[in-house]
Amino acid sequence: MAEMQGFKDMQKSMAAQKVGAYMAMAQKNEGLWSAVIVFIATTLLLSAIPFYPIYIVFALAAIAGAIASKNPSLGIIIGAAFGIPAVIYQSAIFGWFYLILLVVIQLTVFDDWQLIAALEIFILAPFAFGRLPFAGWLSIAGMGIGALHFGSKKSITISLVSIVMVLLLSSIWLVDNSMYLPLKMANYQPGKADLMFSKPEVDVGGIVQAATDAIFTRFLNLENVNHVSDSLAWMKDNLILLAFNDSLLLQIIAWGIALYLVGFLPTVFKKRPQLTSSLSMLLLIPAYFLINGISGVAFRFEFIGGVVLAIAALGGLEQLGIHISREAEINRKEKMKSYGKFGMTDMASGGMEKGMDDFGGYEDVKQELRDSIMMPLQKKDIAFAYGLTAPKGILLFGPPGTGKTMLMRALAKELGFNFIEVRCSQILSQWYGEAEKNVVEVFTNARKNAPTVLFFDEIDSIAKKRSTMGESLDTVGPRVLTSLLQEMDGATKTEKTVIVIGATNLPNELDPAILRPGRLDKIIYMHLPDAEARKAILKVATKRMQLAPDVDFDVLVRKTARFSGADLKNIVDEAKNMTAKEALSKNMVIPTDMSHFLKVISGIKPSTGLAQMDMYEQFRMDFERRTGGKKPEEGKEVKEASVRWSDVIGLDQVKQSLLEAIELPLLHEAEMAEFKVKPSKGLLLFGPPGTGKTLIVKAAANELHASFQTISGAELMKKGYVQATGVIKETFNRARENAPGIIFVDEIETFAPARGMGGSSEILGQFLTEMDGIKGQGGVVVIGATNKPFLMDPAIMRPGRFDKIFYVPPPDTKGRSDMFGLYLGKFAEGVDIGMLASATAGFSGADIASVCQSAKMDALRSKLAGSQIKTTTKSMLEIIKTRKASITPDLLDEYRRFVEQYGERK
Repeated sequence: MAEMQGFKDMQKSMAAQKVGAYMAMAQKNEGLWSAVIVFIATTLLLSAIPFYPIYIVFALAAIAGAIASKNPSLGIIIGAAFGIPAVIYQSAIFGWFYLILLVVIQLTVFDDWQLIAALEIFILAPFAFGRLPFAGWLSIAGMGIGALHFGSKKSITISLVSIVMVLLLSSIWLVDNSMYLPLKMANYQPGKADLMFSKPEVDVGGIVQAATDAIFTRFLNLENVNHVSDSLAWMKDNLILLAFNDSLLLQIIAWGIALYLVGFLPTVFKKRPQLTSSLSMLLLIPAYFLINGISGVAFRFEFIGGVVLAIAALGGLEQLGIHISREAEINRKEKMKSYGKFGMTDMASGGMEKGMDDFGGYEDVKQELRDSIMMPLQKKDIAFAYGLTAPKGILLFGPPGTGKTMLMRALAKELGFNFIEVRCSQILSQWYGEAEKNVVEVFTNARKNAPTVLFFDEIDSIAKKRSTMGESLDTVGPRVLTSLLQEMDGATKTEKTVIVIGATNLPNELDPAILRPGRLDKIIYMHLPDAEARKAILKVATKRMQLAPDVDFDVLVRKTARFSGADLKNIVDEAKNMTAKEALSKNMVIPTDMSHFLKVISGIKPSTGLAQMDMYEQFRMDFERRTGGKKPEEGKEVKEASVRWSDVIGLDQVKQSLLEAIELPLLHEAEMAEFKVKPSKGLLLFGPPGTGKTLIVKAAANELHASFQTISGAELMKKGYVQATGVIKETFNRARENAPGIIFVDEIETFAPARGMGGSSEILGQFLTEMDGIKGQGGVVVIGATNKPFLMDPAIMRPGRFDKIFYVPPPDTKGRSDMFGLYLGKFAEGVDIGMLASATAGFSGADIASVCQSAKMDALRSKLAGSQIKTTTKSMLEIIKTRKASITPDLLDEYRRFVEQYGERK
């Protein structure tokens, strides 16, 4: 029974999922909403003109709505056509006016069917269903909604047409409207019988006969046709009476002001803009007290109910997250018309709902953009007081998928100014001079509509290095780049703000001319998301998913290092697909659990490779310019688990020399100048393998927060002699520009051997030249490491290049004891570390680390097998017996001879 009940619950859950899915699809189905709007408009039209039975009214409205789901304009026309026999049945003369109106609708409906449908609703609701009480409230609320949706400019059209037509129809038909708009009815009596709608509806069986008689007997009767001009003159007289002997003009003014404010104010108020702007409709209440008093017509308190209902409806929709206001979007579209030739788009349309707060992570970049762009443009008082100006240009560079374009959409939504995405492909042209003209035209339009932000995605496509474009025989590229640079410099002098923002994942392709300040004032690295940002991205991406309780975001974050935002979204999508397939096969709702995510992650690699990361890091060090915001710690996740001073046993003199080389020039420059002390520019570490030479350099880079450059002999050899010398020069220049810096050359003997031993004299010569060139450059130190010092060229070891030479000996007994304590950690309890140190003479630090790793692996295997063994002195000695010391007496003799020949400089 319990299993059966569980199965039924799962079936219900699956059914509920389907219902929810259909509801969500319905909300996004534009065709459905078109059908609903046309259905309402047609229903009100046919019910306002008595002819069809009520169920026929709904059936015909449903037909028009069904057609509108595919073609809204055609649905409007069909619905209006259904009203032809009804109008002619009531008044043959009015039928001619209706046909003229139908022609006008056909001419305009294809351009703005929504406005036609809205006016149809606003005008006919006060007369629908026999002037059903309070039906006119639909018009009051609808006109407020229409002002928000169509904007402040079209709100004038809405108020003018709606109020004129409601009052005119009331005066023609001599009936009150349920919108409760006041009218001096005595002015229009006894009325014109030929235009009144006074006949009852017909039975379903008599519809065809009644329509036939109306059309062929009265509508096409020449005598009735002759009365059309008389009726038109009579309607004109009614309009004059409404305007000058009644309150039409006052009512138009009152509604025009109220609806204009409703449409306009959402661009002013940021908090609850829809509700706040709708409060403008309260102005109608005192206005109508005044209008009724002037007209001598009793005030209808039902009108207050309609206004309050409209405000409540607009506020309620906003509370539910339904935002109707389109004033800002309409204004941007108007300005975008000048860019239509280039197929450009408004970045603020779509995208984030609230702006950059919806964009997970990258708080440092968001703060930088807010400080540099939003403060000068939005905080006019602060900008004036401090003379702040927006940057002329900003470059965002970084790996693909980090959200550069998405961030710009969020910024556009938050900024509120013109934010234009320039399609670089549309700028280029095969015709000579056309591409440059396009660039000038884009900037000219931007200045006309300033302040404007021009966003060039993949800006490298039109700003490539001119040297490479010359090689490819590209004649358009250099000319387009020249025009772009001239416009960014301000070829047309103006005070209007135009900001250029470029985004690229190929920053090294950009021409150096565009990278200078004054063109791109800020160059910001859109790094891969850190752990906190990845967690935020995963939570946003899975917000609407059913997740099992075992889903641990911290574990997912650890397993997705180096994944971009696009990679993370792909993981979530693949996990959804996997879960959906499983749910479909079992016909039950299955939450996405941890196994789904882990299986997906195991088959996906990050889209950004390590080589790419090195390229972006080098460009960042060379060109990044930023002042505001909080800079991220580069590689924070790696550094948290990386080598520290505490991980290096001994080597205190080497530590001290590194501190003097890096910290003294920065912290004690005056004292060093007083004593005429120059910091060490080069340190050479030599000694047996595994003694910690590379380890201490890694620790120094982390502890001293220095930029870290490496030169690899193997990589240099791959590039060839010419390129290798360029790499060496670039590395030294980068270290100078990012001081304090460490240039680390591991296995230095591979590219700096003694001349005559097969090495490249060009590479060695360039390296020596650069080492000589860093004299006087504070905060840059070169560290070389080798375990083959005899192979090195003597010229590289003279003072002035490597000022200090340290022999890194194998650890002594105390050092080995400390290493066992460090590497064993908690496993060292109950172990005689001194005995282990005595038993490992000749072992290097790497040897000891390997022994400890083996002991911990044995403990792990035991735990996985279900038992628990304790690491003891005996077990450690057993492991040591299987190992041989890597540092032999012959090797130590070689280093001793080197020290005797060259000495140490400490």
